[in-house]
Amino acid sequence: MQTIRSFMAIELPNSAKLALTRLRDRFNQLIPPNTVRWTNSASIHLTLHFLGDVPTPDLDKIIGAMGQSATTVAPFSLKLEGCGCFPNFYRPRIVWVGVTGKVDPLVKLYQDLGERLKTIGFPPETRPYSPHLTIGRVKDGLTPELLNQLGQQIEQTEVSQITPLAVKAISLMQSSLHPTGAVYTQLAEIAIG
Repeated sequence: MQTIRSFMAIELPNSAKLALTRLRDRFNQLIPPNTVRWTNSASIHLTLHFLGDVPTPDLDKIIGAMGQSATTVAPFSLKLEGCGCFPNFYRPRIVWVGVTGKVDPLVKLYQDLGERLKTIGFPPETRPYSPHLTIGRVKDGLTPELLNQLGQQIEQTEVSQITPLAVKAISLMQSSLHPTGAVYTQLAEIAIG
């Protein structure tokens, strides 16, 4: 049976992608060279649920669940601001931009989607939801000194509000893995409200 590696997300408008590109360029001037693989701004999104390899017959059930969840909240606004590292500034692996503002509707949407996914056979995420945008991944093999220097620079960089984000729809996305990185294709978009 054919499967599609997929996830649910909120896609970003071009204005947000451009703002994130400017932030990435700013970081490139501040951090040690060749330490981070930056995410292509065109591929950055706000993940709601990663589904993994989904049998193609299940896609319609997922889209149906998305449609039901989309009616539980009205369109809302978020802010993209602040930055950080996972797991922390001392051992950075992921560089992220924060999501703030009216996060209650976002969390409600996330939780409702999780409950509906559970009823159609998709286990819920085990870790707490931490809305963020992954903008870079730290390269493997860096010395502890270089990791520390990178983490300190990111921690000390002031990142005020980058851009507002109006959330009007959720998308079901396909993730195709390639040697140059993942390529994302929208499979469905469901309006909120």
